[in-house]
Amino acid sequence: MKPFVISLFAGVVANASTTLHLRQSSDTCCFGLSSVGAVDQKITEDHTGGLNLGGSFQQGGFCFDKSTKTIKDNGKHGCFMRGPTEEFRCWVGLVGATAFDISPPDQSGKSYLSYDGGSSSFNACPVGFGDSQYYTIYSAAKPNATGCIPVSLAIDNPSAGCVSANNSTELALMSSVTRKTTSHWSTQVRRQSAVNTATVSSIPGYSQVPAAGLWSSISPSTSASTEAASKTSSATASHTAKPSPICSVSPSAPSIAPVKLGSPDKSAMDGIKDSAAEASITSTNSTVFLYSIPNSFLPPLSDAKMPLCALQFRMPVCTELPKGYPCYSFSGLEQEFLADSGMNFDLILDDGQATWNATTLYQVFPGEKMILGTFECGTPKGSYGERKMSWHASSVRNFSLEFLHAGVGNDPEFQDGIGAWIVPCQ
Repeated sequence: MKPFVISLFAGVVANASTTLHLRQSSDTCCFGLSSVGAVDQKITEDHTGGLNLGGSFQQGGFCFDKSTKTIKDNGKHGCFMRGPTEEFRCWVGLVGATAFDISPPDQSGKSYLSYDGGSSSFNACPVGFGDSQYYTIYSAAKPNATGCIPVSLAIDNPSAGCVSANNSTELALMSSVTRKTTSHWSTQVRRQSAVNTATVSSIPGYSQVPAAGLWSSISPSTSASTEAASKTSSATASHTAKPSPICSVSPSAPSIAPVKLGSPDKSAMDGIKDSAAEASITSTNSTVFLYSIPNSFLPPLSDAKMPLCALQFRMPVCTELPKGYPCYSFSGLEQEFLADSGMNFDLILDDGQATWNATTLYQVFPGEKMILGTFECGTPKGSYGERKMSWHASSVRNFSLEFLHAGVGNDPEFQDGIGAWIVPCQ
């Protein structure tokens, strides 16, 4: 494998206090959004495309295309909500499956953003505490909405084009003021740095804005990473992994990296050929991950209840990897979405004979941590020795991911990065 190395472009992330104004056609429907409910704040957008209420992020602006029922942010990134997290995001180069619409004004004169057939209810879920607290936005279908607040998203300062987009005389009254002046949202775009596309054909973990010559991160937000940590392999055959409340992982929890990984070889004692720290999961290559769990990993059992461990896949965005860590090569989010591709993890060796679903499809996303599955991992008092486990990771429908796994070997150069770790569940 020859992993790519990304050069950072300082201008990719917009400065919230600086805008660049471009002329747009009068029939464009652009607007801002603000919440209505127990939380009343303007929509902001963080540097990874996550939409929030409040926080020290730039204010979000959006444009609606009635013909496709899609919304894009000021950087022309497609906005959507999809499982398993259901977070409201805008990612470069993508057109999500969410069908949006704008409702006619109610008696108070407000129009609201709706989605997927008319629902206008969203979940605002708190992140942080005190003065630094803000709310990440999810659809009403968000799994485990404990602590979240239901809100609606009202249209702010719509441009004149929103009248024809809605075909409503009532919205025309609401927009009468905006006809006299150019809407703030119809002209605002985020400033980004251009990249020489003649010399750069692909940057793993990043995607190109069509016909714009721009590159932007496609990682989800930090809150989405936390949400993804609850995914598990409880889905049935050929189904994508769904979130599960049975395992949460503390940020300070210990973790076990593979002692060895490489291409599969049934004739080898440990089932691995050409052992190295580089993993290759493609249509032509697969990788076996071998782990050794010491009996000191968890305290000895004092009762009959067995604690749970999990296999957790971590995929930081390349900009978050340690200095000198090579970026991974990834077939991309669009390929996963359109082809429904991903990985299978098959448990092929286990001294403890854990139950495992080998047919679950796992789709990984830059910036997220995913629970691939759980198993009992307690050690009875007085027992000795290590428990060996190995998984065979293979590609489904031309998925491709090649990377340097952190923490492998006796003296690894990188202790943390991309890869699969065994972790204890809380």
